[in-house]
Amino acid sequence: AMTEAEATRVLAAVGAVAGRARLMRTADGWPAVLGLAAMSGDVDFTSSRFLSHTLYDFLASEMLDAAAPATQAGLTLLAVASIADIEVARMVLGTGAHDTLEEAVARGLLAVTERKVLSLHPLLRELLIHRFGETDSTTREALLFCSRKLLRARRWDEALSVAEIARDASFAAEAIAAALDDFLAAGRTSSLQRWVAAARSAGAEGGLIDYAESEALFRGGELDRAMALATQASGSLEGDLIARAHLVAGRSAHLMDQPSRTGRHADLAAATAATAETREGALWLRHLQAIEQEAPDLIERLEEFRAAAQRGAKQSLMIAAAELGGALIEGGLLKAIDNARDVLALDPSGADPIAHTSFLSVFGGALLINGRYEEALEHMNALTTLAVTNAIPFAVPYAQIQSAKALIGLRRFALATRTLSLLERQMQDKHGDYFHCRIQTERARLYASVHDLERALGVLSLGLPTRIRKTDGGVFLGWQALLTAIAGDSDRAIAQASDVRQMSRSWEAESLALLTEAVIALGDGKRDRTESRLRTVIEGGACDPIVIAVRAAPQLGAFIAAQSHWRSWFQRLLTASRDASLAASLGLRVPREAKAKTGLSPRETEVHELLAQGLTNEEIAKLLYISLSTTKVHVKHIYEKLGVRSRLEAARALRCDV
Repeated sequence: AMTEAEATRVLAAVGAVAGRARLMRTADGWPAVLGLAAMSGDVDFTSSRFLSHTLYDFLASEMLDAAAPATQAGLTLLAVASIADIEVARMVLGTGAHDTLEEAVARGLLAVTERKVLSLHPLLRELLIHRFGETDSTTREALLFCSRKLLRARRWDEALSVAEIARDASFAAEAIAAALDDFLAAGRTSSLQRWVAAARSAGAEGGLIDYAESEALFRGGELDRAMALATQASGSLEGDLIARAHLVAGRSAHLMDQPSRTGRHADLAAATAATAETREGALWLRHLQAIEQEAPDLIERLEEFRAAAQRGAKQSLMIAAAELGGALIEGGLLKAIDNARDVLALDPSGADPIAHTSFLSVFGGALLINGRYEEALEHMNALTTLAVTNAIPFAVPYAQIQSAKALIGLRRFALATRTLSLLERQMQDKHGDYFHCRIQTERARLYASVHDLERALGVLSLGLPTRIRKTDGGVFLGWQALLTAIAGDSDRAIAQASDVRQMSRSWEAESLALLTEAVIALGDGKRDRTESRLRTVIEGGACDPIVIAVRAAPQLGAFIAAQSHWRSWFQRLLTASRDASLAASLGLRVPREAKAKTGLSPRETEVHELLAQGLTNEEIAKLLYISLSTTKVHVKHIYEKLGVRSRLEAARALRCDV
């Protein structure tokens, strides 16, 4: 190949300037192409007609046609399959590979680097692909027959190139059947989407193509279409594929909060399953339905799934997620968290990405209830990375809502607010009420954390969405009851706590009801009743409701701090939630490293963070529900305590402190 300087000297003989850079890029240093351009005289190099016809004629007549027919056919196969590995080329070309490659190299049609990488010039590859499209059916069939060796060798990328160029329905369908399991196991969603598109473009139809597309749609978050197409596919498939289609439909129904459909497809999958893996999947669906409905036989279904689960990283993640899901309803949260950590210690990074993302979502939720905000945030970042890497976009909003909850727990209110607002915009046109309910709940937690009970209760006054899982509905009502009790309306709070228990028997919902009763008992001077309710919540590991409750009701925090057997535990909890100032106000000794370096009050800390996020005084006042003049006083005190003179310097001080 010519260098850029050499190519410039050759083209300078022509005298033309227009399009020279484009031609040099197209030629890629190929002397024959550059020489042809120079010999053609003063032409317009910007003309695609010149490049497409003149160069093609030259390549065809002067170079390619001079090669043996077997060499031309072999190069066509390499071009159509985009084969760059010499060993793969030899495998596909068969017994004549040596002669084909040797002549192609000798004639300058093919280059082989020291690392055994094949290189066809882009112009030549384009010509060969064009010729492939014009070949007779016999020649095409012969080339496709050789290409099927790629399927046996599991060279999916090269086979996909053939499918996209050849547009042969039979080859595309056969290739999808061979590659589908590998794509699903490896989480190669984008590749699966390309395969489906190639098959549809080739005119391939049938249950297998429908099923493959439903898998791609499910991973892409198009749940309605995934469920419909998987259901349709189940009617024209055979054997175990019927059960697999029902599993896709069932998982889609689960994510759309449709437990009856989830259960129906689980039963159909179980009835048609022909392998241990699909039977396992059907039992997993039944367990998910049991969690959605808080079924009384939840533990039995968990044990049924555990007994049928195979051994492997995927199954370990599923069992751990199932245990966490059961613990979030039946109790035993701390033990389930410890077991889940053991699974993570085995490094499940190579496991099925759907199982992995599901596990991380459930694990993050359990950590948040237990008040382990930093750890939960770390796993939500991992969940986001895993979802993006494996093209599973539907998992990202789950990471976002959990992250918002963690940020509120860590008093990072500005970032939490932005996360919730972004998520609300993203989900406003989506099916299901899960996120709408969760966003309201998290906003109530945020407002309660900054002592704005009126606004917190106002958010929850919109009421429950029409279609919501029992657990999420119970938690929503639980926060409503707890904040109502803190606001002083005991009678209403007692009635609401009763509604919580009728709606859900999940541990988080029950903890909120117990805390509601504890706040009311404390207000009535019934200290023994207050302590008994708190003890049940604390021993069950529901720390997050306590964090938010003591932020909104300091008298509850004072009561807990006064109990000698809880002081050290309470100190660690408030330190972990970055409530050092609150802890100090309750007389708890805060470790030096956990104390705020600035000496800001809790309200000043909130204003400082919002200021550092770029919000104006007016925006801060509106968010914290305080007057503009009060906001300005807080900003003035922040400047004085930090020793800064501008908002920029204050923002930098926060970043340095973090």
